[in-house]
Amino acid sequence: MWLLTALLLWVPVGGQVEPTKAVITLQPPWVSVLQDEKVTLLCEGPQQSGDNSTQWFLNGTAIQTSTSRYSITAASINDSGEYRCQTGLSMPSDPVQLDIHRDWLLLQASSRVFTEGKPLTLRCHAWKNKLVYNMLFYQNGKTFKFSPWNSELTIQKTNMSHNGIYHCSGMGRHRYTSAGVSVTVKGLQSSTPVWFNILFYLSVGVIFLVNTVLCITIHKELQRKKKWNLEISLTSDYRKKVNSYLQKDRNLEEEVKCLEQEEQPQERVHQKNPEGEQ
Repeated sequence: MWLLTALLLWVPVGGQVEPTKAVITLQPPWVSVLQDEKVTLLCEGPQQSGDNSTQWFLNGTAIQTSTSRYSITAASINDSGEYRCQTGLSMPSDPVQLDIHRDWLLLQASSRVFTEGKPLTLRCHAWKNKLVYNMLFYQNGKTFKFSPWNSELTIQKTNMSHNGIYHCSGMGRHRYTSAGVSVTVKGLQSSTPVWFNILFYLSVGVIFLVNTVLCITIHKELQRKKKWNLEISLTSDYRKKVNSYLQKDRNLEEEVKCLEQEEQPQERVHQKNPEGEQ
């Protein structure tokens, strides 16, 4: 029973390891771009031997390309949507939403959804890379950063306070303001620490070892008792046979004695008769 339990604990749920998901990365790394700009999507995932083909999907519909790079040379509104990819030995990737905008100023983000602790990069980007200066960055309508020339801003470690709607403004011929971008920071998922996994598998190994030793010991003890019972049985049968033979011998002795007793009177009679004749 312990052996079965240990084996069941050792086997992963479902009895097999799930395939790896493919991963999409963007070059440049922005999930929103302006119209007519170039963007390349890269798909990374395990491939079958001799087959490097990749499947691409836009809003659930297959795209007619089979390479790991999907390039958009001049983005248009029709290129907006949810992209997924899949390689020969991978699961479909998580969706990547790419948005194409018609604006003069655009706040770009490296992603819209982050895990707590990951970096968030924002970029106040002008159409055709026009010069923008005296930029202001806003979160939920409040200014939190001023930058005279640097159009990029990085928050190294995000936390739950960084959730919200972000936008920027900057000076060109006059002050331009971008549309808002929603950024979501998710809390860290509780993961099992490495030491717990090590301790768990060591415990399973010890249980398995103890169970094996107990099984061997019990098996040997059962074999010993079985042999002992067999010896007792054989000894008992032998004793029964000996007793039977002894009883037969006693019966024969008694019969012999009876016969001897019957013969003795007859001999005496014969001995007396000759004396009378004389």
